[in-house]
Parts: sequence; C-alpha cells; structure tokens
Amino acid sequence: MQDAKRMQRVWELFDLVVELAPEARASQLGELEPDAAIRAQVEALLHDADTHTVDADALRAPLPPLLAPGTRVGRWEIDELLGRGGMGEVYMAHRFGEDFDQRAALKLLMRMESAEDRAGFVAERQILAGLEHPGIAHLLDGGEFKGVPFAVMEYVEGVPLTRVAGLGLTDKLALVLQACEAVGHAHQHLVIHRDLKPGNMLVTPEGRLKLLDFGIAKHLAPARERDGEVTPSAHASPDYCAPEQLTGAPVSTATDVYSLGVILHELLTGERPWQLTGAPQIRALERLSLPAPQAPSTRVDGALRKSLRGDLDAIVLKALQVDPAQRYRTVDELASDMRAHLAQHPVAARNQTLRYRMGCRIRRHRVAYALAAAVFASLALGLVGVAWQGRQATIERDHARREAVRNNAVRQYLTLMFRSASGTQEHEEVTAKSVLDRAAERVHEEFADDPESYADVALALAELYFQINDYTGARPLLVRLLRDDAGVAEHVRAMAMHDLAQVSFRESQTAQARDLLDQAQTFWKAGPDRFRAELLDSRLLQSQIERAQGDAELALRTLEEALPERVELSGLQHRDTAVLINNLGLAYYQLGRLDDAIVQLKHAHAIWQTLGQENSSDALNTLNNWASAAVQSGRREEAAEIFYRALELRRKLYGPSGALAALMNNLGKTLVQLGRHDEAVPLLREAIAMGREHAGGETGTIALAAGLGLVDAMVGRGEIAEARAKLDSLGPSIMETFGTEHPFAAMLEISRARVEHGEGSAERATAALKLARERLQAMGPAGAAHLAQLDALQQQWRE
Repeated sequence: MQDAKRMQRVWELFDLVVELAPEARASQLGELEPDAAIRAQVEALLHDADTHTVDADALRAPLPPLLAPGTRVGRWEIDELLGRGGMGEVYMAHRFGEDFDQRAALKLLMRMESAEDRAGFVAERQILAGLEHPGIAHLLDGGEFKGVPFAVMEYVEGVPLTRVAGLGLTDKLALVLQACEAVGHAHQHLVIHRDLKPGNMLVTPEGRLKLLDFGIAKHLAPARERDGEVTPSAHASPDYCAPEQLTGAPVSTATDVYSLGVILHELLTGERPWQLTGAPQIRALERLSLPAPQAPSTRVDGALRKSLRGDLDAIVLKALQVDPAQRYRTVDELASDMRAHLAQHPVAARNQTLRYRMGCRIRRHRVAYALAAAVFASLALGLVGVAWQGRQATIERDHARREAVRNNAVRQYLTLMFRSASGTQEHEEVTAKSVLDRAAERVHEEFADDPESYADVALALAELYFQINDYTGARPLLVRLLRDDAGVAEHVRAMAMHDLAQVSFRESQTAQARDLLDQAQTFWKAGPDRFRAELLDSRLLQSQIERAQGDAELALRTLEEALPERVELSGLQHRDTAVLINNLGLAYYQLGRLDDAIVQLKHAHAIWQTLGQENSSDALNTLNNWASAAVQSGRREEAAEIFYRALELRRKLYGPSGALAALMNNLGKTLVQLGRHDEAVPLLREAIAMGREHAGGETGTIALAAGLGLVDAMVGRGEIAEARAKLDSLGPSIMETFGTEHPFAAMLEISRARVEHGEGSAERATAALKLARERLQAMGPAGAAHLAQLDALQQQWRE
C-alpha cells in the first residue's frame, strides 16, 4: 500500500507540473514535495513526456500496471502500457478473435471514487459515439472490466500540433483549418470540447490532424445545463482555456474558438500569448489579472513579422477577445477568415476599407500572374476544370519579368484563338482540345518573325495539352520548337526537352525519353540554385524512367530523396508535394509494398482535400492509383467504387484523354476480376480507342494494357474465338515494344493462359502460367505486385 500511495503522489505531482515551462518545473516541485526520491521519479517521467522516448528507469515503477500484457478486456487484448495520469492508465491493445488486425488505445480509469466521476466517463463515451469525423479519434468500444470503466479509442500515432517540425506558415494554417473542421463537426452535434490544447491535437506522419480527449466535453442542449455543475476551470488547462472557464461563466462554441486562437498564436510565434508559472490554480489566477494579449507580429522579427502583420494579427486577436460576443461566433467563421487570408481575399476581422480591399485584389492577381495559373481564368468556353499550374518563380528578377511577358503573350494568343474558334462554325462545340488544336496549327505562322515569342507560346501550348492529358497533341509543337531553335533561350530549350521526354515516355519510347531528360538535367545542373525547381520537378519523370528500365528500387530512392527537398521548397500542403507523394505511393505499389503505397496515396488525397482540389486532374490520378493498390490488396469491391467515382468526375470535368483511358482500363480489369464481364467489355473497348488517340497510338501502354483486359473479359463472357483473335494481334506488339523483361510480357502469358483454358487445353494453360510466373519472379519486387493475380487464377481453376 505504501508503494501505491507513493506512486499516486508521483502522478499527482506530474499532473501539476507537466504543463509548466521546463525551467519552472524544478522550483515548483521543490515547493510541493520535500521527498527527493519522489521528485526524481517525477522528473524522469517529465523527461519521457518531453522527448517521447521510453526511459526504462522511469517506467520501472514500484506500482505495476493494473493490466498485464495479454490481459483480455472485452474483445481486446492488452499489449503494453502507453501512459498514466492522475485519473487512469492508457494501454496499447489489439482486437482478438477477428479476421483483421486493429490496434487501439484502451483507457482504463483507476480513480472512480464518486458517482460523478463514473457519470462523466460514461458521458465521454456517449459523446464520442456520436462523432464520426476523420479529424476526431473514433470511439471503438467501451464498458466495464471488473467494475472499472474503460473506453477503447482509435490509436493515433502522432505528435502534438505545436511540436511538428519543419512547418511553413501555410502548413501551420492548413493544420489549424483541419482542427477547425473537426471542432466544427463536434459543434454541429451540440458538443463543445472545452479542453483544446496541443496535447489533445495530434498530427499523424501523413499530415492529418486528429482531435483527442473529450473527457470534459459538454453538450449544448439546454437540458444538460444544471445548477451546481462543477465549473470547467477545475479540469481545463489555464494556459489554453477561455476567460469564461476561469470565472465559471457559461461556456459556448466561442469557448473553443478562444482555445484555437491561443493555439494559433503559439503556432505562429512559437510561444503562448502569456507566460505562466506555478500550479494550475496559480496560473488560473495569474491569467485573470493579465491584460489582453498583444498582436502576434509584435512577438517575432524579420520576414515573419511582415507575414503576420495585418490579416493574421487581426484573426488571432478576434479569436482572443475576452468578451465571447466579440469573438468569432463559430469555428467556421474563424476558418473562413483563415481561408480568405490564404486566398488573399479580404478577411472579416479587418476594417474593410477601400484601400485594404484593393490591396487584396492587387496581391491576389500579382501572385496569379507570377505562377502563370490564370491563363484560362477569364475564359469559360469549354474549359471547366482545366487547371493551368504555373512553375515556381525561383529564377532571378529578370527571369520573373520574362515569365510575365511570356504569360501575357500566351494569354493574348489564346484569347484570339478562342474568339476565332467561337466564330468558325455556328453549331460546332468549342472545347479545350479544339481550341488548342487550332492554336497549335497556327502558332508557327503567327510568330514567324518572332522566334522567342514562338518558343514561349509553343511550350505553353504543349504544357496545356499535358493538362488535358493529350500527349500526342503536344509532340509536334515540341519537336518543331527544338528543331527550329534559332533565337530560343537555352532554359526554354531545356524545358522543351523535358516535356518532350514526358511525351516519349508515354509513347513507350523509353530510351529517347532518357536521352532528352539527361540533356535537360545537364543544363539545369550547371545552375542548380537558379533551376532548383526544374531539377526537382524532373525527378518525377526520372523515377518513372528508372522504373521502366527495370530498376524499381532506384526509382523509389529517387522519390524518397526528393521528398524532403520538395517539402522544404513548397511546404507540406502544396500541389507539387501532393504530386510527388502520389508518385511515391505508385513507386511503393510497383514494388509490391501495398500497405506503404496506400498510406502515401491517402496522404496525397488528404492534401488535395485540404487544398480544395479534390476534383483536380492530379487528385483524380491519386484516386486511380489508390484504387489500383486496393485491387492488389484484395479489396476489389472497394476499389471498383473508387474507380467509378473518379471516372464519373474525370469524364464530366475533363473529357477524353490518356488519363481517362487509363482509368477506364483499370476499372475494366477490376470488373473482370470481380466477374462483372458485361460491364467491363464496353469500358475496355473505349479505353483502347481513347488510349490510341491520346496516349501513344497502337503500341501505347494504355491501349495494350486495355487490350489484354479485353481478352480476359471476352473469355469471361465465353467469347473464346474473339479472345484468341485479339490475343494474337496483341502478342507481337507487346514483345516487340517491351521485350520479355517487362510486366506486360508476363501479363500477356496470363491472358494466354485464360484463352488456352477456355479452349479446353489445361496443359497449355498451365505452361503459360508457368512462363508468366518465371517472368514475374525474374523482375524481383517489380513483378511481385502481379503475382497475386496469377495465384488467384490458379486457385480459381482448382476449384
């Protein structure tokens, strides 16, 4: 019993000082506890909390965990103790007796000495059961174990919001926006958290914020308000809570807004609005005597001060108003102002003067021009959803001006093309592709006397073809630009080589793509500081070529090494970062590391959602890849749903393209695996035709892959003769284009096996599968992702 009392005292002291500044803890411990041994144990636990390390001496406490590893609590088996507090213990646990793995955090209350404590714990479980949001840790289970209440929560692996390293200003605001979404969801269900602080807001390795611990949350329903209720100040952290929590005044959604304001201040400046010391009760009293906080920009220096001054100062100070009526009424209002700031629109917290509004407009359009993202912004003729993504302006001031001139020339030329196109045929539909085709036909003639402008416009038009995934249309522009190079700047030639390398790669001309990319990279490497962004962008194509040449491990390393530099250059919540993470997921997929692939692809999709670009072409590519990984993981029904969702959006928003053909191919082959052959056949036929037109012709990868899928679908429908004819037409093209060491060669044999089996020749079918297996195994990890399909087919035939 003495040991138990001693440890209870250790945890009480830990709770009292854990939130103090490190330099204040020792003096406070000395005042509260005379026993040096107890103080030493507390200090060891504080070290663990600060460093997130496991200190064996600190965990070797006289009082063992209440639950030993292997103990079964309901449907959960205890793995290890994660942590202790004054009220209970939290364990890592896993569900047993199920056909899937699931880790969780099991929260067991040790101190349930009153009916009020038990009722509060039950209330927490009820609150969490009603909240379903990706930003809120889910309640999985709950009950009592030997008379002690427990709750089982989603296990969140992450670090507190204010301890995430390497975040830029935009990244920080994006994470607070995620927090606002989660808190707003709770408010919509009439629940306020009342204890928001960084320790309850963890950021996962994928960049997703998760809200934890609704232990003192409160329903807003009037029936819940009762006289004599314990005030929140007894539990909420005085460092982050709202003034009304300190005085016992009524709480509201504005209470959580205040806490978010404190957290936002700390994220922006590196410190809280006030520096408090002492026990929680002492800090609470100190808070009540402090003046209103100063603007965040007054706490920092240099460029950061300039970034915070104005909008962000106003947003934070409005959230931190002492009077709840003067704050943002809801977290949605707070989030709306943050989004307005990021988009360089006026924020509601500022004085809406004409000068301020005009300043926002000028800054907004200046950035749009610098990024070359507004080529089609004012042209609504058939270009819904086509996004022109400008390149990073990392070259010197004169180059930035050069880009502005180029963008203006391109914009004027395309405007002329739209006007011409709209007046040519009265009943002809004006589409992005039709305008680009006409522009490409006339560009050389229009700029015959101005080769420099011709090069700029031709390169821009080629890149616009890329945006609608029409690589075939881009090739003539790029070839002519590089052939007629008189007066063309070297950096424009290098970019044209890179873009032509992309076209060549998608047309299965891998050696040509490698040569062109090498030339472009050689030029950029001569000025690595000036062309840092171009070199970094080129790593995506470099990785694809390395994978196509049979070195999937090297392709993965190229992307892994590029990711830290990309985050440093662009930030985590950025379009280019999402593209790279998507390609990283694809690289894992190609190596058969499906779990890693799905983690990266979900991460990329989360960034698209945060950016509000979940319907962009790039985001739909991510969905396509995610669904493909789900197929290989055996989750085919789930994959088909994702494919159909992406297909509907891409067809509606972007029209025919190589990307749409690839999506139809992947969905069609998934439907074949599900036995839904009648659905698959028309999709695969359309994929073949579209792939030929937009992605490499007869021998393009999409047309050939969809052709093999069509063979499999026709076998499934019993059309064996038609399947044989199609297979025989594909075989020579595949072997001549790719050879025996490419996955296509193995896929060809798998399709051959299906046809042979359909024709009744089990011996020839077995021989084809054997050859397919040998080819896949010879490819190492790159072939491993396809072995599951072969195994499934053999199992099907055995049955």
